[in-house]
Amino acid sequence: MAETVIHHDSELPIPAAGKLAAFIEAVAVFKGFIKPYTPAASSNAHMRFRKDRYYLLRYYAWNMLLLFIGGLATHLLFANYYQMHFWPLWVVGLVLFVLPSFSLIFLSGAYYLALICVAQPHSFSLTSLGLVPLGILAGTISAALMHNAAHGNFRGVWLNRFWGEICGLFQLTGFAGWCISHFIHHAAPDHPEKDAHAPGDMSFRAYVNAMGPLMKTSLTLKYFEFHKENAHSRVTWALVGMLLPLVRFMRVLFVLLLLGPTAFVALYVPFKMANTLIYADFNYRTHRPTGNGGYEVLNLNHNLWYKLLNFVSFGSYFHKNHHRKANVFNPRYAGNDDKPLVTYHR
Repeated sequence: MAETVIHHDSELPIPAAGKLAAFIEAVAVFKGFIKPYTPAASSNAHMRFRKDRYYLLRYYAWNMLLLFIGGLATHLLFANYYQMHFWPLWVVGLVLFVLPSFSLIFLSGAYYLALICVAQPHSFSLTSLGLVPLGILAGTISAALMHNAAHGNFRGVWLNRFWGEICGLFQLTGFAGWCISHFIHHAAPDHPEKDAHAPGDMSFRAYVNAMGPLMKTSLTLKYFEFHKENAHSRVTWALVGMLLPLVRFMRVLFVLLLLGPTAFVALYVPFKMANTLIYADFNYRTHRPTGNGGYEVLNLNHNLWYKLLNFVSFGSYFHKNHHRKANVFNPRYAGNDDKPLVTYHR
């Protein structure tokens, strides 16, 4: 996997000329950001990302504005904020969701379970535990819906955008970033430098934590490939990098205000854990080394566990079928020619 080189020069004083140049580029980025852009009617998120250097910057800026308005409206309508005892501890814990690491998401489950049991045990009962399997089920189904929305498999363009943005809100990724990474994955599956999240020879434990950072690195490399690496693109991408964790934080804060403390702990945290695991699991299990230096995509439905997962997730583990016919909602029915699909060979 290609590495992003980071120069550790932030402690060095920046010359006045450098500060002036950075300011000039920031002004130029702002002018480009506010300049109207009219995409082709058929263009998807990946095509807009390729053609418009400000696409993700605009997308995240609009997300911030809409999340602020939505969070305020949710607070006024439901007033779930008042149910949170020691509310700063509830807000601080949301930082665990900002970085796309399963270990931190798992830690968030322990954190919030301890918080609600200590700070307000009266609001968490055995009946609340009934929400846990619903959260796990919803997290699994949400992955399948996002996957299909990215490929335009719902009838009607607006339905794909609707389900994509709803899933992107609760998954914290956003629809645009998810689509772009997924198109990168389909363009070169299992290529160690070109795939957005190739499992390679990693263990599952390593992969579940590496998947998010791999996608971020892939997006960065593709951005500079499409828009050239110069002062203007570096400033633009740096602003995207600053907005992304803020948007993730605003999304999870919105979910907390929407659901309230009890449903957030019993429903949303299991949702997020299951959602992260299902993405990592079906990518890892279905993209495997062949043993002779190659990698292939598999269909998995050979035991009760995979049959259950395929039932719940609309055939997600029929992944070889999906790579051959990505525009079929349930790849179980895409047809299988029984020939191996070798995607990359060293």
